[in-house]
Amino acid sequence: MLQSGDMTPMEALRIATIYGAESIGYGADIGSIEAGKLADLVVLNSNPLENIKNSTDILYVMKNGELFEGATLDRVWPSAKKFPTPYWVREREELERLRK
Repeated sequence: MLQSGDMTPMEALRIATIYGAESIGYGADIGSIEAGKLADLVVLNSNPLENIKNSTDILYVMKNGELFEGATLDRVWPSAKKFPTPYWVREREELERLRK
């Protein structure tokens, strides 16, 4: 339940995007989806206006014109490409293999 002084999910999103971009001097280029602006974005599974915690329920990420799955970071567009296994996972797997 919101209390006096609490912000709504819409206000939190606006502060993190539009006002955030304006505060660092990039409001003309980023912070909202408009013609002529850069358009890296996140596609969510759940509505963050219902609960701000839904802003972490990521389905896709669009970055530099490429689309990635949120859960795996595998690229799905313009061509499919699996995200490489991070070095720390490879090192752990190698240590486990050596212990056997």
